[in-house]
Amino acid sequence: MAVFIDLENLFGGYAKDVGSVPLAAIMEQLTAVISPPGGVSRTTAVRAYANWAQPAMRAYEDDLLAHGIEAVQVFSFTKSVKNAADIQMCVDVLAEAQDRPWTGTFVIVSGDGGFVPLVRRLRQLDKRVVVASTNHAAAGTVNHLLASAADEYHVLEVAPPASPTRPGKPGAPTLAQYRDEIKAAVKANPGMRVGKAVNAGPLGVHLRQKWPATTVKDFGSATLGNFVEQHCGLTVHRPAPAKAPEATPAAVAPQAQPPVAEAPQSKAAAPAKATAPPSSAERAAYLRAVRRLFLNGPMSAAVDAATRMSLATAGSLVRQHVPGKTYSDAGYGTFGDMLRDALAGTSYSLGRDEKHAYVERSPSLLQT
Repeated sequence: MAVFIDLENLFGGYAKDVGSVPLAAIMEQLTAVISPPGGVSRTTAVRAYANWAQPAMRAYEDDLLAHGIEAVQVFSFTKSVKNAADIQMCVDVLAEAQDRPWTGTFVIVSGDGGFVPLVRRLRQLDKRVVVASTNHAAAGTVNHLLASAADEYHVLEVAPPASPTRPGKPGAPTLAQYRDEIKAAVKANPGMRVGKAVNAGPLGVHLRQKWPATTVKDFGSATLGNFVEQHCGLTVHRPAPAKAPEATPAAVAPQAQPPVAEAPQSKAAAPAKATAPPSSAERAAYLRAVRRLFLNGPMSAAVDAATRMSLATAGSLVRQHVPGKTYSDAGYGTFGDMLRDALAGTSYSLGRDEKHAYVERSPSLLQT
């Protein structure tokens, strides 16, 4: 077994409290959930990736020594220190798979969706892949594609629940009770699922009936979907927005029609046809068109000229060069989700800073 810890992802960036991650508790939790019952898993490597030159990183010295964790120093080749750490971690994971073919289990401790192609490549090499993240407040939301791509996904309980009860509101649930109720309700009620994803609408109704005075904002989440994905390890169904039907001439100024003209009124009252979901061929064609823009089209020069490009700008250019189609037509809820799939395995990656999400070019290490 080899363990690779994206430590920067767990403390949420160097602008935050970098020494706040309980690394010893993470290793103890990993041992408990991954080791076979009654047995011990042998590790070929345990590495944690970060810019260890930061003075605050000295807080981890005791944990590194106590658990035999190798601290991998990562310096930035560009302004994006975090991206450099992700790339180095991918290189080392693939090197481990090639140099030690007897390593059968790879543990990726991160919630970063940029590791999805890496996980898929390890699966192609017939490796068991375990993805883990923590309930630490700074770790943020785990990418649902990363969780679903792995053989196993675990949330490591390394921090006490924040605000276990709401002051002045007796009987309010703790975070653990709220989370366990969601898991139990989704499992017991088929109406709260769409395929393998959670249907947030009925789930929200159930939670309001059980705890009328409690919302996910009491636990630091903006929406129920964010809470479910961050704390429950489940995927939330996010349907693509339906297009508004165009108004027909008969629907305009119906008062002007003669009293005997029944047909136009009947036609205007006819319900609009439902928009059919895209076929797999239509979805694939749209992704190929977007991918070509970046690989050998105008988007390549545009990204290189700007070093990194905001997703808002990228979306405007994609609409300009792929007219008549949008990401929602391809069945995606957000432009970022579509772009991540379109650029999987290329030299492009998506990231986010304190102001906005962006796309940038980085060395392609995951193509097979």
